[in-house]
This record gives sequence, structure tokens and C-alpha cells, in this order.
Amino acid sequence: MDAEELYARLKSYFPTNLDIMRHLNIDACWEYFISTNSTNEENFKLHYFLYKIQEKKLEMTKDNPNIKPDLILYFTEKAILELIKGNPSSEEYYSRYREIMSNPKPGIEVDNKVNKPRLKLWQMGYKKWQSDFKF
Repeated sequence: MDAEELYARLKSYFPTNLDIMRHLNIDACWEYFISTNSTNEENFKLHYFLYKIQEKKLEMTKDNPNIKPDLILYFTEKAILELIKGNPSSEEYYSRYREIMSNPKPGIEVDNKVNKPRLKLWQMGYKKWQSDFKF
């Protein structure tokens, strides 16, 4: 699928699933890089941000929201589509994420980078988020 179609499909899931950022403070921000075949690729098919704009509202944009991302996430296209298949609950989404992280397959990979100190993340609600989603 082309990048615009992929973005539209992801946008129909992420900002509407508020629980995906449950417990996180306003301005929690994740930066996403989607590649075609491997998370090691240097050219990305899609790059976007997901951030918490209000307590009950997430925003997804290709434009930099001028918030330093807490996490930088890398997915292959097949992996991200597998994660959102069937519009899963946040618990199911993170369960699938952990499964792919533990058992990558060719073309189905995920990776991440923590982009802020742990204490800062815990102050932003990540400690409770980690506990809920078993990270």
C-alpha cells in the first residue's frame, strides 16, 4: 500500500484508541518510523507523531508537534498492520507488540528507543503505563 493509504489506515486506529496512552500526561509524544522490509532501513515509507493533546484526546500528525518525543518507535509495515488488525484493545495491541518484539520474523519487526531519562518518564506517567501493559 502507498504511504498515504497506510497513514490513513493508522490514523483510523491510533488517535481513536485513547487507552494506548493511558496514564500518560498531556504532551506525551511518540515518534514513529515505518519501513518497508526491516527496521534497519534508512529510508522510511512513513514518519509521523502521536501525542496526547488533552486528557481525552490524542493527535496524530506528520508535522513535528515541537514536543521532544518520549519514545521513538520503529515498525515494518507488516508489523504495524498486524498490530492494529481488527481494531484491538490497547491490551491486545501491546500483547501483540511484545510477541513480535520477542519473536521477529522476516518483514515483521518492531524496535524502540527511549528518548528521555527514566525519572522524567516516570513523572509523566510511564511507570503506571508500564505496569498496566507489562513492559
